[in-house]
Amino acid sequence: MLFNSYLFLLLFLPLCLAGFYLLEGRGLGTAAKLWLVGFSLWFYGYFDLHYLGIMLGSIAFNFCVYRGIDRAQEGALERAALQSGSGTGALQWKETVANAVAAVEGAARPLGLSRLLLAVGVCGNLGLLFYFKYYDFFVENVNALFGTDWALRHILLPLGISFFTFQQIGFLADAYRGQVGKYSLLDYGLFVSFFPQLVAGPIVSCEEMMPQFSRIGSRGFCWKHLTGGLWLFTLGLAKKVLLADTLGSAVAYGYENAAALSGTDALLVILFYTLQLYFDFSGYCDMARGLAHMMGFEIPVNFDSPYQADSPIAFWKKWHITLTRFLRRYVYIPLGGNRRGTVRMLLNLFLVFLISGLWHGAGWNFIVWGALHGAVYVGMRIRQIYGRERPVRGRRTERLLRILRVAATFVFINFTWVFFRADSLAQAGTLLGRIVTGGFARPSSAIADAFRLGEFWYVMKVLRMDRLPGSDLYLCAAFTLVSLGLVFFVPNAGKLEERFVPDRRNMILTAVLFLWCVFSLSGVSTFLYFNF
Repeated sequence: MLFNSYLFLLLFLPLCLAGFYLLEGRGLGTAAKLWLVGFSLWFYGYFDLHYLGIMLGSIAFNFCVYRGIDRAQEGALERAALQSGSGTGALQWKETVANAVAAVEGAARPLGLSRLLLAVGVCGNLGLLFYFKYYDFFVENVNALFGTDWALRHILLPLGISFFTFQQIGFLADAYRGQVGKYSLLDYGLFVSFFPQLVAGPIVSCEEMMPQFSRIGSRGFCWKHLTGGLWLFTLGLAKKVLLADTLGSAVAYGYENAAALSGTDALLVILFYTLQLYFDFSGYCDMARGLAHMMGFEIPVNFDSPYQADSPIAFWKKWHITLTRFLRRYVYIPLGGNRRGTVRMLLNLFLVFLISGLWHGAGWNFIVWGALHGAVYVGMRIRQIYGRERPVRGRRTERLLRILRVAATFVFINFTWVFFRADSLAQAGTLLGRIVTGGFARPSSAIADAFRLGEFWYVMKVLRMDRLPGSDLYLCAAFTLVSLGLVFFVPNAGKLEERFVPDRRNMILTAVLFLWCVFSLSGVSTFLYFNF
């Protein structure tokens, strides 16, 4: 089920909120959790019942591993307590257990069975991900390298598998470190399946969500949460429906006809995809956060105006923040982080970017995308470590240099997104090559027509603007300028929600924007990150 669909907006969401508020208001915490789990399973199963079976199997497997790790560590703590204490009194026993817990938490987690279970859990999750996402890619490359003829399975990728797999790996790792409490299957199932962030993130952690879920049934209704969440959801919906989908029409034409584009069209298509991807994915995350806020929950921010970053390092602090956090906690630090010298640190950083590229898709274009970001990131870290301190400059000079850095970073991001969007390295090379060989001319009518939305074109006709020279490009230019203005000069949606006041003016604005989006759903598309 899609957030931007009539079924979700007119049936699923009202029923979900009404039932949850009713059960929550009566203090029925368990029933409210069951209600959310049931709706989450409906939300996910609507795409394909086979997907639902895979997710439920993954939840059951990981919950069993988690309970095994928890019991193994309880046994280790009890043995440590017995070995460190000689008395039998209740007070002394409590002190002994507390000392053992402190000793274990201050050092490495207990090895043995818990470590084995963690390895089983991680391998099981990665094995599931490999089979559905990377099997054909692996077989294709083995066949090409060794001349074998292993058959491809053409396996359909379950939606959200990369997200809920990483989320559960993080949970098991935290459980192994002793950072996870005791949770029931219902709590764990809600943690994994919670529908706002299930399919495309953000990637949440146990420490963020479990304490909030534990308070279900003891909280009252909050009008501010509902209205603020509705405002944030509407902003995300507008990003997706009004901006991303419109830009996406031009992008789809450009990549399908890359060899025939002019240099001008190629540059526009590259720019449009950069904007489309941001509005699409950040729009989804805004909708996810808005839905959670409507029910009184807080899920982490995933985007913080990333195209305003003045370096690739700053960009990765603002783009897909929860994935960057996951890779830092569960890949970079276990690899050694910065604890084993500068060379090892730089190598670890580069490996993290390669893994990030491969996580996004099974293709060499994704690996190249990750390698490009990794190489530039490592280069900038080397400069930070070994570079000389810059002389003090005036405020105007610093401001101009920052503008130039933001522009250079944005150009680099545009270039690398080509590999992210292309179906293959060959298609990426073709599109980039057209910038040089395609010549520069007036944008093609096929690109301009993507922006000829009925409501705007009607207004232009009423005002007789359609008779002006070059009128077919007016909407294309307007969408481009408005989109660039939003990404460079407007605060992100989360900050706009913080400033939101549920007065008459803002509620009318929300209603108008929401209805505009609903009336524009006929040409809706799925979210781009559903493919990852």
